[in-house]
Amino acid sequence: MVSRRALLLGAATVPLAGCSRLASTEPGPDWMPDRIGGCRTPDALTSFSTVGGAPLVYEVTGVAQSFRADPRFVELLDAWAADWVSLSGLGPLRRITTYGAFVDKCDSWHAAGRAFDFGVLEHDGGTVSCRYDQFGEDPAQLRRYWQLSASLAKWFTYTLTYRYNEQHHNHIHVDNGISGYDETGFAQRSRVQVMVVQGVVRHVFGLDAPFSGSYDGATRDAVREIQRSLGITDPLRRAPGWQAFLDAAVRG
Repeated sequence: MVSRRALLLGAATVPLAGCSRLASTEPGPDWMPDRIGGCRTPDALTSFSTVGGAPLVYEVTGVAQSFRADPRFVELLDAWAADWVSLSGLGPLRRITTYGAFVDKCDSWHAAGRAFDFGVLEHDGGTVSCRYDQFGEDPAQLRRYWQLSASLAKWFTYTLTYRYNEQHHNHIHVDNGISGYDETGFAQRSRVQVMVVQGVVRHVFGLDAPFSGSYDGATRDAVREIQRSLGITDPLRRAPGWQAFLDAAVRG
């Protein structure tokens, strides 16, 4: 298992070729990871066929195969998987279906080998599907979906769910274009992150919050109620509060 600490000590910021503003964006109180644009050139890519020890299967064909990504991004995926397994209570991962990692196209962190698309996760203790196009408004499926989203958002600032747009109704996209190999934080002005918070509030903790993508009063009040009930004293805008909130969501 590769820890977050090891990733932080071993990874430096690597400049990416192209004209992306995201490549140089630094997290801050008002940072907004909701803009994608520009071309990116990857460093050396590595082939990988597992995440967290679970074999990868192409969701479209159902065939196990290898994919390519930045080697440090693969380490980050493995570190996420260990954290997810330890908190979710679902047991070891046995299989992950995916729509892939590196894709040679602009306007995506897939082009840098620093993005991954999750389809379905199979564990000893159950299955978590990212296929909203298949399970729809099933409460049990939605609960697990948003628990997984919370876990991913802890490790990857850019976590795109079915609420982001229709293209993500069949997978969850993650990349570290904003957070890099640092700890993630929460920005109230980020529509992407607020939608994760609102999904967690509604479908994991069962409180009322709109799916507005805006950190409005109703959402803030619901988050504070959850924090009080869990004894979380750090606000979401501080990394410890953000990660404690997400860990609590994963545990359910």
